Amino acid sequence: MTTIKSYTDLQQSKKLAEILPLESADMKWYFWKSEIDAPKLPTFGYSKDAAENYKSTEAIYLPCWSLTALMNFIESLGKVEINFNCSSNKYWVNVHFESIGSFCQDHELYDSKIDALIAIIKKLKSRNLL
Repeated sequence: MTTIKSYTDLQQSKKLAEILPLESADMKWYFWKSEIDAPKLPTFGYSKDAAENYKSTEAIYLPCWSLTALMNFIESLGKVEINFNCSSNKYWVNVHFESIGSFCQDHELYDSKIDALIAIIKKLKSRNLL
């Protein structure tokens, strides 16, 4: 059975926390530092205030984005059309902004729609469009 990735992993979440507004996250990674290697799942509801409260503890509290939250963020940038394509269980995405044109990955295929959208977000950031 194929697993569908529906939210950002820890590393992606850390990177996106440097790029995206934290308020755009709809989930959170929350666990104790001693559990860093244990399997875990994110939970719903990220709060910047809660994140501030956990900074001085032994807890990890990070924003996490679902596929829907990433799509909503991109759509908040203006009139946009998001098209996913799939070939041999690999994805790529084309995002067309009415105001600035189309963006797609540089001929790379990704394991999930999440990974493809993150590539687009990084590309937009590198071009100072976020």
